[in-house]
This record gives sequence, C-alpha cells and structure tokens, in this order.
Amino acid sequence: MRVLVIDDDPFVLEFLKTFFENLKHEVILVDSSEEGMKKLVTEQPDLVLLDIMLPKKDGITLLKEMKEIDKEVSIAMITAYKDAERVIEAFRLGAIDCLLKPFNVDYIVNTVLPRVKVRQR
Repeated sequence: MRVLVIDDDPFVLEFLKTFFENLKHEVILVDSSEEGMKKLVTEQPDLVLLDIMLPKKDGITLLKEMKEIDKEVSIAMITAYKDAERVIEAFRLGAIDCLLKPFNVDYIVNTVLPRVKVRQR
C-alpha cells in the first residue's frame, strides 16, 4: 500500500513514516498542501493521511480538492483538536476516518487500514 502523509509537524511525519514502513507500506511525506496535491497526482497513493490544520490551505479544503481530482482515493483526516464541526464536514466530503493525536496505532491497523481501497498497479 502507498501512503501519503500531509502534515506540517515533523514529529508526526517521522512517527507515521516509521509506523507505516514497519508495516511494509510505502510512505510519502509532505509538509504542505501544495506538495500534497502534487504527490496525489504523481504518486497515486492508496491512503492519504491529511492534517486538518495546515498553513495556507486547511485540510478540509484540500480534502475537497483531492476528491475532485481522485474520487477513489481513501483519505483519513488527522487532528489534534476535537473539533466536531470540522470532523463532520470531512466525513461529508468523503473522508474514511479521523485520527486524533496522539495516535492509537491499534485503531489505525484494525479500523482504518481495512477500509482502504488498494489500487491495482
């Protein structure tokens, strides 16, 4: 599985890189919405983990734009805030889940990953 992580926190990026690589997944890390959009097109990830709070363009707006480009990609939001309104909006726009920081790795493995549509390469 190819995982794209979009988050402006270097600690989150490094943690998720190590976590997914230990599960034998390919991981692409970016720290901006602009780079995230580029990687969506060029790398065609199976799963995008997208921070709700990004500089310049928030994750909800980016989620909407990503789903317009690639309706099939599985996107799970990341948030440190329990902002119910934004989380509900993310689900309405097609997010498959919302992960709260700090991460529950068992939840990622047992609940999020089984819902990802893996592309045929």
